[in-house]
This record gives sequence, structure tokens and C-alpha cells, in this order.
Amino acid sequence: MIGLLDPTLFLARVEAEVVSDLEVVLRACREHTIELAPLREYWPALWNELGSPLERQLSPQAKRTLQAVRSAAPSSDAHIVALSANAGAAWRRGFTVLFGGPHLQPPWTDRMALAVIRAVSCGTSVVMFCRRVNGRNLVIHAAGDSTLHENTRWVLHVQPSGVGPRQVLCVHHPRNLRERWTARFDWRLPTVSDSARYPFCVPNEWWKGSTTAFRTVSSKPAWIDAHGNGWARPNINGGAGYHWDVFIQGAAAQQAIGVDQINVVEFGAPSTEGRPGHLHHVPSARQARVTDTGWSC
Repeated sequence: MIGLLDPTLFLARVEAEVVSDLEVVLRACREHTIELAPLREYWPALWNELGSPLERQLSPQAKRTLQAVRSAAPSSDAHIVALSANAGAAWRRGFTVLFGGPHLQPPWTDRMALAVIRAVSCGTSVVMFCRRVNGRNLVIHAAGDSTLHENTRWVLHVQPSGVGPRQVLCVHHPRNLRERWTARFDWRLPTVSDSARYPFCVPNEWWKGSTTAFRTVSSKPAWIDAHGNGWARPNINGGAGYHWDVFIQGAAAQQAIGVDQINVVEFGAPSTEGRPGHLHHVPSARQARVTDTGWSC
């Protein structure tokens, strides 16, 4: 698998954020055997225009993380087929949103489009490691302290000559590579692969913009699963908590479980919080009514 780097990963900001974002890249490359391809279409400009200026602002420890990312790529891109004169096409809207202004200068749109087309032309899987920025590829919805981070760009579309249309996943967390749908939805949602008793059932064609991903449920912004259930973050100060408030929409499911709202352990929670996709806690007033029967996708 080939990985490409979003130039905004190298924009100056709080150092801890830089390190955290780059450590996601390193971890994903280790766990999924991803090669960072130093494609000439964007790699030299990435380091000359953004990486080197950023490095001069970092502490020695943070510099090591930055240098580890650069060292993770081969010294040359000679092993990757060069672009032909008629390389292919890119769906410009996604590239303009991610790599145009105001965060980056216009040349980055063409650079990244050409880099993606070249990488995909190799015939292997390609992912784009992206930084989520509010107003760019992220919108934050909030009701009190219950927040939903809506990812507004989760795939890029290209069509290299002789290859056909391809999607390139926009990765912001290592789980996106195991569960591709979490590139659009929250990576903390538990699902079937977690042996969840109450899995988030992924909507069919989750990657399509026309597929409903979220809406307001019981006055909270919530992710919508294939059953129509709403998954909202708990109304806890600072977005804390290790569970989902799940609002059950189907009458049959409400009757089977005994209530219309349950609290379900999130994926990634400490083991002391319970198993992902299982009941986190049941308010004492509801304990006698809850049957804990679960559901299937």
C-alpha cells in the first residue's frame, strides 16, 4: 500500500498537535505496511516549502518525529512508474477543497492531483494521510457538550489512463485502514468486527455523499446507522466519556430491548469501561426494563 501526505500536516501550529498527527502516520505505516512514496510531483516541495520551515520551529524531540516521517520513505521514487503525457483525470472538487486556499497555495492542488494519479497508476492501494481542519474537511456540530465531528471529505476520486475510476481513502486515524467507513464516521463507533452486542450497523454505500450520515436526534447531533438509530456523544464537559448515547428508533427494537435509549461502550475505551459495543451502564430507574438482547446488522 502507498501512502501520501497531506501538506497541511506540515503547517505551523501547536507542537503537540504536530507530533500527534505525525505519530498517527508512523503508527499506521508500521501496522499496515504502508510505504510513503517520495513522488517528485509533490515530495521535494513538501519538504522545501513546508517541512524544513516547520522543523526549525520544533523542539529536539518533535524534530525527531518529523525526521522519522521523512526517513520512512525511500530515497527515490524511481521504482514507481512515471506519469505519461496523458496521465488521467482527477475530480477537481475534492482536491481543491483539501489542497487549495486558504490553507495552502493553489499549486498544491495540481501537485497532489498528479501525485495521486501516479500512485494509483501503479495498481496498488493508495491512501492519503489527512489532517482534519475545521472549515476545511471538518464541521463540528454541538448541542451543549455533546459534539459530532463531521468529516466532509473522506475519499478522493481519480481516473488514471488505462486503470479506470479509483477512490483514495483520506485517513486521519489508524482504524480507518481496518474499517474504511470510519474515514467518514467516528472511529470510536463499535461494530460487528468488535463482537459488539450493539454494533453500529454501517449504512450501505456509506462512501456516497447522498447517504445520510448524521442528523439531530433527541436534540443531539448523532451518527445514523443502517437501522436509523442515532449515536450521539454523551453530554459531558470537554467531550469526555467512554460511551455512546444510542437512541433506538425502531419500535420492534425498542420493545425487544425494553427502552428507547441505551449507553454503549465506545471502541477504544479502557477495558475497565467494559467491552466495545456492550452496555456501558444502565440508569437505576431503567434496570428492570432492559433485557440486553442486542441486535444484528
